[in-house]
Amino acid sequence: MILLYHLVFPDSTPKNTWNAGKVLRLSDFKKHLRWLKKRFKIVSLDDYITALGAPDPASHGSIAITFDDGYRGTFDLVRPVLLADNIPATFFVTTAHLHNHDLLWFVYFNALCFERVYRSIIIEDHAYPLESEKGCYLAWRKLIDLARSSGDAIAYSQTYAKRYPLPQNIIQKYLGLTEAQIASFAESPILELGGHTHSHPYLDQISRDDQDKEINLNKRILEEICGHRLRYFAYTGGVYNAASLEAVKAAGFEAACAVQPNNLGDDERFELPRTDIYAPALLSLKMKALGWVDWLKTRGFGVG
Repeated sequence: MILLYHLVFPDSTPKNTWNAGKVLRLSDFKKHLRWLKKRFKIVSLDDYITALGAPDPASHGSIAITFDDGYRGTFDLVRPVLLADNIPATFFVTTAHLHNHDLLWFVYFNALCFERVYRSIIIEDHAYPLESEKGCYLAWRKLIDLARSSGDAIAYSQTYAKRYPLPQNIIQKYLGLTEAQIASFAESPILELGGHTHSHPYLDQISRDDQDKEINLNKRILEEICGHRLRYFAYTGGVYNAASLEAVKAAGFEAACAVQPNNLGDDERFELPRTDIYAPALLSLKMKALGWVDWLKTRGFGVG
């Protein structure tokens, strides 16, 4: 099983903080790792993928840990923990922020709705108050859905960013990895850098040519900074199409991670399933890592 993490927050963050769900703090992440180490063999993504082709896959009973998007704050928090415990992990990183210093489109919506810079926002001529968890979640869900249906989520978010700018202290919380952080991957044999497109578009909404540009530009920038070749890629938001598979292969990647595979190709290495971990509760991690959530879903129970 490959686990997928995103944001990890400092322990100074109150437990009841809401961020598209209850926040995962560093102490929660450490609890996750302690349990995972007792129950599974934590291996590198490279070892996990290599084992897939074996007659008796050694990946059975193994866990690989991945992080998407590449948040600099999260990296600063988890890197020392991973290195101290010798736990391998792969970070799939975007690069547009290195040039424009902006938040990724969906990250902007996340910060806009849950940091409560504004008491309310107007979405499609309707006021959405941001003074409760429910109100924040409803506004965020509406913006994400509208961005997807617009056909150009990045352009859609930019209209709101002009209308509702965020202060620098909030932006800093969600920015991507610095060049120095990216370069530091060359120093560690257990932390690996992966491609994740330049600006995090929905790949199935852009042409093959634009997919090539997004994937190759991201790969070139990361490789120039870290000084070595990238081997693995993760589809942004878990969304991709047949053209995405071909673009990733053409870029020279050896494998690619999805979330729920679409089964569009004949090589499982380019549609690797991952299990997303958002909740801080240890029980939630156990249910997912042990397959209980999938088992319940097959029997019609609506669990996530």
